[in-house]
Amino acid sequence: MKVLILDDIATNRKLLRAQLEAEGVTVLEASDGVEGLAELKRQKVDAAISDLLMPNMDGYRFCYEVRKSKEHRDLPIIIYTSTYTSPSDEKLSLKLGANKYLRKPASVVQILDALHNATTKKHVIPKAEFDERDVLKHYSERLISKLEEKNVELTQRNRELDQLNNKLAAEILERKSAEERLLEQADIINHARDAIIIRNFEDDQITFWNKGAENLYGWSANEALGEPIGKLIYADPKEHEEASRTLSPTGEFRGELRQVTKDGREVLVNGRSTIVRNPDGTPRSVLSINTDVTEQKKLEMQLLRAQRLESIGTLAGGVAHDLNNVLGPILMGAESLRSNATGEHAAAMISLIEQSARRGSSIVKQVLTFARGVEGERVLINPRHLIDEMVEIARKTFPKSIEVAGQYPEYPWSISGDPTQLHQVLLNLSTNARDAMANGGSLVLAAENLEVDDNYAAMMPGAKAGSYATLRVSDTGAGMPRALLEKIFEPFFTTKDPGKGTGLGLSTSLGIVKSHAGFISVYSEQGRGTTFKVFLPAVQADVAPPQKEIPPVIKGNGELVLLVDDETNIRRVTKMTLEKHNYHVLEANDGPEALAIFAQEMDSISVVLTDMRMPYIDGIALIRALKKMKPDMTFIGSTGQEDEPRLAELQELGVMNFLSKPYDTRKLLTVLESALSKQPAPLRKKVIPGAQDQNVAHSCAPVAT
Repeated sequence: MKVLILDDIATNRKLLRAQLEAEGVTVLEASDGVEGLAELKRQKVDAAISDLLMPNMDGYRFCYEVRKSKEHRDLPIIIYTSTYTSPSDEKLSLKLGANKYLRKPASVVQILDALHNATTKKHVIPKAEFDERDVLKHYSERLISKLEEKNVELTQRNRELDQLNNKLAAEILERKSAEERLLEQADIINHARDAIIIRNFEDDQITFWNKGAENLYGWSANEALGEPIGKLIYADPKEHEEASRTLSPTGEFRGELRQVTKDGREVLVNGRSTIVRNPDGTPRSVLSINTDVTEQKKLEMQLLRAQRLESIGTLAGGVAHDLNNVLGPILMGAESLRSNATGEHAAAMISLIEQSARRGSSIVKQVLTFARGVEGERVLINPRHLIDEMVEIARKTFPKSIEVAGQYPEYPWSISGDPTQLHQVLLNLSTNARDAMANGGSLVLAAENLEVDDNYAAMMPGAKAGSYATLRVSDTGAGMPRALLEKIFEPFFTTKDPGKGTGLGLSTSLGIVKSHAGFISVYSEQGRGTTFKVFLPAVQADVAPPQKEIPPVIKGNGELVLLVDDETNIRRVTKMTLEKHNYHVLEANDGPEALAIFAQEMDSISVVLTDMRMPYIDGIALIRALKKMKPDMTFIGSTGQEDEPRLAELQELGVMNFLSKPYDTRKLLTVLESALSKQPAPLRKKVIPGAQDQNVAHSCAPVAT
């Protein structure tokens, strides 16, 4: 079979041709009715498949012309259209003599079936139906209708084109605006006061050097571009190497760097560097923003020295008293020697004078150390030396009504720091403690080794997990209300009388600790004293304590814990930790809420972990109330203040389990397991998840996990 395909779209002809040839049909092609009639004159075909909408001559006209001709009037014609698809279109096609009318797309089976019927069955057009005038009238109507549709379509398309043009115009305008903003931003970056430098990651060659860099280092952009950054601005190549070692694994570096200008002047900059990466993640370049802090550091040193002199001034009375005690034996010994220079007590007097003079010299040396110490020199420090020296100063200068004690482990972890500045921190905290104990009391200076885990760090703003050497200063003075704790580190904030202090001591201490990459925590309770803890990153390389095997992490057995604390962050992180280790937790943010929960769930709760210092009802009062409701309940007390009287109160209530804040995961789980292990087996509840919602708890014996 040979078939002629008429369609003005080449892709449609190609697709239909492939389908028919796959079935063994020979195919000829024409792009419209004019080409189709010409093809019929050239060679004989068995059938034609024609589209309707075509240029020059459409399918209607092709069908009409074929039926009018004597040579081809019996040619089977199948109309195959996707545009003229209404019943009127089908009716007109059949009136014009089409054998079959198909809508696109049709399957190969439908097309082959239509061809078979058209070529095997005789197709007779009744004369009544092929009234030429009637047919042409319908044809004209359909053309007019289609022209109207096309006109509407073109109008809509013109609207869409107008909208598209408007959109393109807006995009062009926006792109121009963005380009202008980029140029403006580039100009701002170029004229920024900070030095902004971009260098290649691989070879360190400088590719961007703004005006700020020119002003800071003295090298022009033309001189700097293409030069390796290490050669151009680093006074000590080791500083560049150390910064690069930090930058490569993390992608960022922040810190102070000593650098040098074109004329050899040394500057101190606060540097921030970031790796810029390719789309595939490989490093391409390094963006550095350096701020000159040379003058700022000089001012900070002057402020530290002034504040240190202020602290020495507060100790002046004690220093004078101690020096008078030193000078007394010297004066009396000198008078005794004058009257009896060779007597039997002469040697003893000379020894006494020498000892007193050495003691006086030591006092003066300590005062000068604080007053004239040089900042910025970082050395390896054993915390026990800091504690011993501060304890000695406090005992000599503080009122005798204050008992001073020092504590530290056998192997304290070392600190890399500035001894003068860390002395100043301890001195500031100690003098504040002294002022808080007008009627005497106890001052404890202690060093501790502490591993801070993620749980512990989450409780402390600014803290990170790691190894820390901590310096603790605890007093039994007046304490502070919570409202003041939020302000004590603000510069010039003080609760002392006018003339008694500038309010710079704690803000200075915080600045020193932060410069050592550490942080400070404070806990205070009115009438019960205050505890400051200074956390400084530990350097354990020189420490050789015996390494103990770390016991496995303790897990619970599904016990239900009532957690009571008014600090949201502490509740959240403690709850997450306990649930991670197979405990169930109910939370209460104060005493009244805890009482309400306990009244409903007391049969399911295995242990109550409560803070001691809370609004409305404190921990002691809460424990008393809960013990009246359930005398055999197990309690764990938690507080940030190591308070002997409060511990004694808890012990009187039968509470023997205690957690000092902030606590790490191991300490929390160890104390909790210890508390639960002391319960009789029937009291250890295993809670089925969701049981507390139904007030259902099941008792079971402890199960090893």
